[in-house]
Amino acid sequence: MKDGSKPSGCGENWVKRVKHILGETGFDQTFAPIDQPSGLPNTAYWSDDWLALENERIFARSWVFAGAEDEMSAPGAIKPARVAGRSIVLVRDETGDIRAFHNFCRHRGTRLVMEACVAKTITCPYHAWVYRLNGQIKSRPHFHGPGQMEKFESGDDQLNLIGIRCEVWNGCIFVNLDGKADPLLDWLNPMLTRLKQFDFSPIRWIGKKSYRIKSNWKLVLENYMEGYHVFAAHPRLIAHAPMDIRWSGEWLEHVFYNDYVVPELTKGRGDGLPQYPNLSEFEQRRGVWFACMPNFAVEIYADQFVVLATWPIAPDETLEELHFFVIGDEAAEDPKHEAGRAELVNMWHELNLEDVELLERLQQGRLSPEFEGNLMSPAWEVPAHQLAQQIINTIVRD
Repeated sequence: MKDGSKPSGCGENWVKRVKHILGETGFDQTFAPIDQPSGLPNTAYWSDDWLALENERIFARSWVFAGAEDEMSAPGAIKPARVAGRSIVLVRDETGDIRAFHNFCRHRGTRLVMEACVAKTITCPYHAWVYRLNGQIKSRPHFHGPGQMEKFESGDDQLNLIGIRCEVWNGCIFVNLDGKADPLLDWLNPMLTRLKQFDFSPIRWIGKKSYRIKSNWKLVLENYMEGYHVFAAHPRLIAHAPMDIRWSGEWLEHVFYNDYVVPELTKGRGDGLPQYPNLSEFEQRRGVWFACMPNFAVEIYADQFVVLATWPIAPDETLEELHFFVIGDEAAEDPKHEAGRAELVNMWHELNLEDVELLERLQQGRLSPEFEGNLMSPAWEVPAHQLAQQIINTIVRD
């Protein structure tokens, strides 16, 4: 992606909608050079209308990470989630497949599932319509009069739950609401082509941590991408990977990429747990991180695969989850690696907490109309500068 490239060959109506919310000045600011006040204007971090546009044109049209398969290991496991501002439900059906549906009853639109659970069917609490785990309507009582129980052997297209395109890659669940995104592996390809030396088939999920952050989702993603703040905010991380081995990273289509090679492994980052098979000594010391637009960010060390996922709740609130994967059954289950697993999770938790207050301060700073745009470092923040342009270009793309 070229810095400062404005959208071309795109839907003019979407450009008009963008400019209607941001204004001409705000639109132009997004594409201003990095040595000038630039980036999305404050409106894009506080406006409900802007978030609705992001949900419609980015999150609903992309592959979105929705959770880990092992969160739903039991047959009949059901988990609600929120994607593109809409409530969805993930289900492990009787055959063991993961499915996704819009989380409302076809009768009156009642939200069906409020909390994760395990069940053989899904029952609407309002009028007791019952759905099978494959989304088919099973029964509805009294609909045609008192005492009449209507049963459906094979469902009914007009009454079944509305399905959502859903795929699983190495234990990671993805959904695509509009059903029109490129094949999942094609979407992941810019990441995977840089990682051919890693075999991800043995990664095993060991848990997650969740955070509600009073900050816009784009600020969370920008912070993940840029390494400029590490020396000031993350003492343990800078000791592991000092500034002189870091670089700014780059965009590969819709995927941000960065890496470094550390002098030596440290606890929680490559030292202490079984590693990916057949890594060279160089690869063992390598740290790699990606952000696949819009919400699937991944950090990889020799002994782990950690997902940082974000979902906008409101313009000033983001749900963030860290999902922890280790390499192989032994790393995930053997008691001798319990301390190593705990060290990995605690390291990430401490690191994340160091960012939360900063992110919330960033959000509050966007309340000031005197803030006229970012003044970013050309040495460190070009990809973060380009993220704003990625947002606009994705919204207006036909």
